[in-house]
Amino acid sequence: MNQGAEIRVPMHQIPNVALGKVQQRHVVRIFFPRLYSASSLGVGVSQADLALIYDRCLRPTMAEVVPESTDQWPTSYATAYTQFRNRFGTLAFSSIDVPWYRLEDVAQTLLTKLGDEKPAFKDAYFVHELRGTKNATVHNGSDEYERRLAFDDMFEHVDVRNLVAQDWQVDVALAIGVPGHVVTWRESCHQELLTHLMPNAPIPRIDRLMKNKGNFHLDRALQVKEFAGFRANTANVTGRGGISYVQAYCTSKNVTYQLNPGVFRRRQAKELLQKETEEKIVRDLDVMSEIFFECAGEQEEVAGRDGCARLEIRVTLDKVMDSLSALPEDLIGRSVVAIDRRLWW
Repeated sequence: MNQGAEIRVPMHQIPNVALGKVQQRHVVRIFFPRLYSASSLGVGVSQADLALIYDRCLRPTMAEVVPESTDQWPTSYATAYTQFRNRFGTLAFSSIDVPWYRLEDVAQTLLTKLGDEKPAFKDAYFVHELRGTKNATVHNGSDEYERRLAFDDMFEHVDVRNLVAQDWQVDVALAIGVPGHVVTWRESCHQELLTHLMPNAPIPRIDRLMKNKGNFHLDRALQVKEFAGFRANTANVTGRGGISYVQAYCTSKNVTYQLNPGVFRRRQAKELLQKETEEKIVRDLDVMSEIFFECAGEQEEVAGRDGCARLEIRVTLDKVMDSLSALPEDLIGRSVVAIDRRLWW
């Protein structure tokens, strides 16, 4: 890249590292745009640079701005790495609190030291990553006042006036549920649903999208052909400023979703060839059966678990308030089916 030249790249391709967190779901990252290389496949920061950042910038910053915490910081990056590495080779971190009223001084001092330490560290900036916000702003989509309140809650920590709205994307969702039932999507209505969401797209164009295995994926349920959601990359259909992604699914999948491999993990055929692993699969099947039994509401004193048909679209920030506030009732009636949860599970 020539000196002074400006290029636009997706933020997730810029080298960055997690610096701290606020409560459970708010992660503060520091990005290093001068470390970006179009030829590099990774976005991580090298171990040598991490050592420089900690030893020459972060720890001295804390000693200067929060001197009372000096005794809590490991003497070097190498020492910290050894201290937080367990016998299995994985890292288990502890945390050090920084008073909120010192944060601005910490940020300014750290950025200054980074720029002075290495030219590639100049122009670093902070990014606040808010995780787990799904369903945090549940509201009645047909009520404009509730939509506005939900929008304000979601962007409580963001000054949207300083954003280029067309450069930011937001997922908007609508859930359809019936008490005591699991509601799922019908495959036969996928085209009609996409046509409603993208009214300016010609039907032949939508047909080609649905036949494109690279941009359209079916997610079947219960091994029944008619019961299926989908995921679709629609940017090439709608163009810039239109819906870029659509997902229709049943929330019953949350029952088997796990952050780490557990009883619901995908199995390999070779696990059936060894007695020990085969017996483990049988035990796991008993556990899974018990979970489904509880979801059905058959377990005494355990309430069953319903499922909703959920529709998500990805739109630019300027389109959020006018997107997916509702679906026509007749379209809902044709697009979903409600199954008694005892029968489903």
